[in-house]
Amino acid sequence: MSVEIRTCPPDRFAELLRTAEIAFGEGSADDVIERVRKVADPERFLAALDGDTIVGTGGVFTLNLSVPGGDLPAGGVTWVSVLPSHRRRGILRGMMRLMVDDCHARNEPLAILWASEGTIYQRFGYGLATLALTMDAETSAAGFAREWPVEGSCRLLRAGEGLDLVTPVYEAARAQRAGFLGRTPDWWVGQLPLVDKDAKGGEARRLVVYETDRGPEAYAVYKIKADWGHRGPSGTIIVEEALGSTERGTREIWRFLFNVDLTRTLKTWRLPADHPVLLLASEPRRLGICVGDGLWLRIVDVHTALEGRSYGIDGRASGSVILELRDEYCPWNAGRWAVEVAEGRAHVTATKAEPDVALDANDLGSIFLGGFTATALARAGRVVEMRTGGLAAADRLFPTAVQPWCPQEF
Repeated sequence: MSVEIRTCPPDRFAELLRTAEIAFGEGSADDVIERVRKVADPERFLAALDGDTIVGTGGVFTLNLSVPGGDLPAGGVTWVSVLPSHRRRGILRGMMRLMVDDCHARNEPLAILWASEGTIYQRFGYGLATLALTMDAETSAAGFAREWPVEGSCRLLRAGEGLDLVTPVYEAARAQRAGFLGRTPDWWVGQLPLVDKDAKGGEARRLVVYETDRGPEAYAVYKIKADWGHRGPSGTIIVEEALGSTERGTREIWRFLFNVDLTRTLKTWRLPADHPVLLLASEPRRLGICVGDGLWLRIVDVHTALEGRSYGIDGRASGSVILELRDEYCPWNAGRWAVEVAEGRAHVTATKAEPDVALDANDLGSIFLGGFTATALARAGRVVEMRTGGLAAADRLFPTAVQPWCPQEF
């Protein structure tokens, strides 16, 4: 019997998500399914059906992504899976085709995802757009490099509180970096603690907010994994999200996290490659940093995407570059594009002029948010300079002052 891919019936949405978790080797709690249901567009979730059995899953969240100098609609590809019994039948390829076409039809110039395996999604034109740092720090050994004065104060909030305090911090941080997702109140559910005590008897998640006389400037969501040995307490603080809207807020929220009583280790993930904690620490080596891939990005509509961001380190550059883009998967993007930039904004047109650089859709996805330069990709044998000075022209336009960062998986 052939496999049919179609929109998931609404009454089978929970079954769809649980089928995906079979493929990932995990389980979905009822509260997770309900949180996903609240932020999902049901018509954008696909089921691959073998008869009446769901054997493959995929979906697209309707999102907004911060880009240099602005904000663009983006399709957040998610919950993509195929059961082990149905691999190598083209099911994933069929779902990916439908999902990128859906983004295109909805005028979303970008598609983004967190990859279980990067090699899968590079076949469909996704490029590595951000790096993500994982930290496994020795809190007492890392220390602070300087004796910065303690300013303001940190306040622990009860579960269900704090949305009004953290939202302006998040939005201010989001305005400073590309890669952040826009969050509605429904998206905040699940990011913040919901209960004061974990149902399984473990430590519940906590929310701490750092405040000054100017109001909240940072927050963190964390939990403690307690541990005791013959040398005393050796617990682990697990930081799910820590954001500051100011340099002071970032410093003080990390001072709090590194000094939580009865802990020796701090673990977190998804930090940007240029996070200030690397320079705050007196012993960066003791932070236990590991670098991995973060957000992957695909340009769905090259014209809209390139005109939707600003250019230059300060967002006010002027200059031009002609890109020769190869894109077999989205052929409407393929061709030569003239990017004429004045005061940071671009006018993009198709052209027959000789190109400055040649690149694939994956490569454009990598440089789009400013996380990688054309020169870096050329050194990896990916981007090709077609005219002397072409790489330098691209490098003057696309990089940003700070690295892009997506602090939330989806």
